[in-house]
Amino acid sequence: MGITHRFTSLDMRLSRVVRLGERVRLDIIAEGFNLLDRFNEGSASPFIDDVNGFKQRAGNGHYFSRPTAAFDPRQFQLGLKLNF
Repeated sequence: MGITHRFTSLDMRLSRVVRLGERVRLDIIAEGFNLLDRFNEGSASPFIDDVNGFKQRAGNGHYFSRPTAAFDPRQFQLGLKLNF
C-alpha cells in the first residue's frame, strides 16, 4: 500500500489593536498559511503501478505513492474588525 510524505505547515497570525475613542476599537489582522510553501500531498494513488513508481520506501517498509491531490499552497489573508 502506498503512503504519502509527511505533512508540514507553518501558519502565523499578527494582529494590532487601534483605539478610536473610548468605546470603539479597530483590530488589524494579517494571517499567513503554509508560509514555507511546502508541497503537501492530500491523497495518494492506491494502484500498484503508481505505488512502486518512485522506488522510495518509508522506514516501515511501505512505498510512497504518486500524489493525486495537494493541500493549499502559501496563502495570505488580511482583515479589519471594528468593535463598538
